[in-house]
Amino acid sequence: MFCSRLTESKDLHVSSMKTTKRVQHILEKRLKNVRGKPKELKKKGAKIRGMKSRGKRLKSEIRLVREGKKKVTDSIHFPVGVEHFHRLQFGKEQYSFIDRSLYLKDVLVSGVTNFLILRPRRTGKSLFLHMIESFAGIPEYIGEERSAQFGSLEIGVRVKELRARQETLSHKEKVELEDLNRTWSTRSAHPTIFLSFDTAKAPSTKTEAKSYVADIKTRISQVADSYRRIINLHKLPPMLAERLVEISTNKKECYWRTSLRDMCQILKAYYGKDTILLIDEYDSCLNFNIRGGMHAIVKIFLASLLTSALKDNAYLYKSVVMGGSRFIKNGLLSGLNNIDVSDVVNPGVFAPVFGFSDDEVQFLIKQKPECNVRLSEMREMYCGYVVGNAILYNPWSVMSCLHRNQLRPFWSSSACTNCILKKLRDDFDTLLEVAAFWKGEAKITIEVDQVDAVYDDDQIIFEDFFWVSLLQAGYVTVAESCDDNTQDIELKIPNGEMLRAFRNLLSGLAPSGKRSGCTKSVRAFVSSGNVDDLVLSVKKIILAASSKNLTLEQSYHNILFGMLYATLPDWIVSSEGESGHGFFDLCLIPTQKTQKMAVIIELKHQKNIDDEELELLAEKALKQINDKKYTNILQQYANVSTVLCLGLAFSKKKVKFSFQHENVQLSND
Repeated sequence: MFCSRLTESKDLHVSSMKTTKRVQHILEKRLKNVRGKPKELKKKGAKIRGMKSRGKRLKSEIRLVREGKKKVTDSIHFPVGVEHFHRLQFGKEQYSFIDRSLYLKDVLVSGVTNFLILRPRRTGKSLFLHMIESFAGIPEYIGEERSAQFGSLEIGVRVKELRARQETLSHKEKVELEDLNRTWSTRSAHPTIFLSFDTAKAPSTKTEAKSYVADIKTRISQVADSYRRIINLHKLPPMLAERLVEISTNKKECYWRTSLRDMCQILKAYYGKDTILLIDEYDSCLNFNIRGGMHAIVKIFLASLLTSALKDNAYLYKSVVMGGSRFIKNGLLSGLNNIDVSDVVNPGVFAPVFGFSDDEVQFLIKQKPECNVRLSEMREMYCGYVVGNAILYNPWSVMSCLHRNQLRPFWSSSACTNCILKKLRDDFDTLLEVAAFWKGEAKITIEVDQVDAVYDDDQIIFEDFFWVSLLQAGYVTVAESCDDNTQDIELKIPNGEMLRAFRNLLSGLAPSGKRSGCTKSVRAFVSSGNVDDLVLSVKKIILAASSKNLTLEQSYHNILFGMLYATLPDWIVSSEGESGHGFFDLCLIPTQKTQKMAVIIELKHQKNIDDEELELLAEKALKQINDKKYTNILQQYANVSTVLCLGLAFSKKKVKFSFQHENVQLSND
């Protein structure tokens, strides 16, 4: 969620008065800080003079703002990686962002207690949680500076607007005002527990699992300690006071599996209000370890911790859990039947929250007059995610584009693709499917039931739900909005950034550091027919590859196919197609009329043979192309007049080749 302090709810334009007050407030706050510091620096004359000079400059800026002579856009910044809501409002920088505060009512006064919101990474999930905490959290706990002012945001503006014409409201508006009033009554009223389960590496060993669980315990302990410092323990029942101290001191003998529920009970006893529980990145412990599932130690701990906190917790007001997968519903909390799930297929009221609309991006561009990127370019590169009835831009990429004033992939360039690449290396059928989908030659559909039941109780079945995983990760989107009657969901690549991401996935089959050089060599090969250019690239890739991945002929096939598919986007790259009396390994067919040469490649692999035997194996591969008449497939292509038949033989990191050129006889049909 990216919020905008500079918008109005209807037309997305900012009033100059509000913006002026905003800038003035920031400058006056800075000036106040300046005035306080010289007392601490009495012996540092130079620094004092510098601070006084800065104070005069800030006074001058305030005067210019009051007189309307200071341009607001001079100090506007675009938040990239800013997760804390209060920083957007009262940080050192003046940020432009899109306001989602009206959606607070859909969390705080809805009939739902437990929310599970699933979206791809870097779509504003953490910021949305921090906004809830800033709005409803108790100031003495979250900090006065974090207790953000919401009167000038959309929720506050809408409340004032409806109250001002209360006598003439329609029935729908009266219901809305009632909900907003109830929402406003939760303002700074509830104790909050904010936890992030984020981890840089998913635990896969017993030691790593224990370390991760210990880290979660430490985070819970830190929350408890923060409350212990502001709570008068004498006002708590002795048993609860003792339990708070036990959790806050992170004692080994502490019973952790009910610690969150016990914290809710303690806070209810002290504040008289139920707790709001906010959990971010709940599934990060499995995102990087998809094929292995969740370690048993982690799963047992999290299942008991979250079940006790979210199920039949009389001291819980609301819980919002953020992540990317449904593992919490189908694995950790399979028995929890009162959780409301919002995902990219069935987003509910939160459909437009985690992304930008076309109007919102247009508004953001206007905040940066010097922006060199046009709306149409951003639309092609970053837009296309279908979420409910909304068509959204990737917010991370949009903000990064405006921040850096350049159009390029931002979200995809920061993604972790290890699991996807491993799947493509291990499963050639999926590799072919992905390659055809990328070129628009294949239609991919998934069943709605797959989205709802993607994971079983024991492990993530990544092999069976590869495309669902890509959908949840943000690499693909649904082709059109879904309703209750939808059974099959067609997928599509949303935009130019993801098209490049798919190309990078395919080129990622080649070891990193070798891909850029491959492109030049491969394209030189198809232009000139010089086999040495291709073999040079093949040798580079094979030498850089892990020997563990070079055990079968299929291993070399996958690597070579990925390299060719990524480096020849304007060619037909066909694999294991039927022609003549059998099935060729690889075929390269030009699509441009000016290119006349096609390529047929046959691969062979044998372990532990010398160079002479390897050369004979390459000749055997070439002979197979001729004997099986694999070149027959080229007779249907009018622009192809010659074919290069190439036999490649591999043994570990060694490669030999044999080739010949032939003319292609066109079919009489």
